[in-house]
This record gives sequence, C-alpha cells and structure tokens, in this order.
Amino acid sequence: MYVTQHDTVVVQLTDTLTLTQFIHDTATTFILVRHAETTGIGSDPSLSTDGQERANELLRVLQNLPLNAVYATNYNRTEQTAQPTATEKGLTVQTYDAFNLDPMVDAVLENQTGGAVLVVGHSNTTPNLLNLLTGTNNYAQLPETQYDNLYVVSVFEKGRATVVHLKYGEVTP
Repeated sequence: MYVTQHDTVVVQLTDTLTLTQFIHDTATTFILVRHAETTGIGSDPSLSTDGQERANELLRVLQNLPLNAVYATNYNRTEQTAQPTATEKGLTVQTYDAFNLDPMVDAVLENQTGGAVLVVGHSNTTPNLLNLLTGTNNYAQLPETQYDNLYVVSVFEKGRATVVHLKYGEVTP
C-alpha cells in the first residue's frame, strides 16, 4: 500500500469488508469504476468473458455495501458492467451523460446525501468525474489496458472530496 500526493491510497481489494472502512456517513460516496473488458467488436462492444467475470467480481466486492443508486453511460459495456450489481441490489441502472457530468453529480449530492452510488464510466470520463468531484485536475485518462481501478470518493460538497484508490479483480500492468 502506498499514498500518493493526491490523497489517493492504492490497495488490492480482496475482502469485501475492506471497502466499508472507507465509507463516511457524513459524506456522499461515489464508487467509480471504468467498464470491464470488452470484445472490441463494433462501435458499442459488449463485455468479453473476462469482462463478465470482472463485472461479477465488482458485484462481489460491493455485496456488503448498501448502494442507493447505480449509474452507467448509455453503452453496452458500461451497462453490462453495472447490471449484476444493480440487479443484486434491486436497483435499476440509471443512464447519465458522460459529456455533461454536472446534472448527475448535482442530483446525487442533492438526493443521496450520506449514501453511496456506483458510477460506471470510461477511461476518459472516470478521471473527468474524479476531477469534478475533487475540484482538481489531478486525474488523467486511464490507460486503455487498465480495468481494475476502483475509486471511493467521499464528497462533502462538489469540489471538496477525498479519494481512496483501490484495485479489484485481477491486477493489470
């Protein structure tokens, strides 16, 4: 485990109880992940077998965490990554616009205070959301080969948040 200059802690997440220690009931918690591995076929690819396994691993990692909502962009890969968790939690995957993040963030902060939400995005939109929530420009586009990042963002107000950076599933280079 190591701490970087951006208040980010990186640990391998192997125990579902580990995640709950990073949740603050005085903040709204955003659990951010990039979609899982895809087939790469077409402009809107589905998850590959590895991606389906990662989506199920995400469900396992989040099984003990109460979620108020699940969000994904309107693409097969993000919806399929979010769906196992949403189904298990009795929630519907809500669609958000990855190019206009403010409405989703504002709605979550207004309606889910003290709760937790899962947001599935992309290699470029997940860092954009991190930067919006933290009020920084510290987060750059994720490498196209990385699917194992999980960010626990405790948001006290938009622009004032702490980030715990975890890894889940099989670690990629």
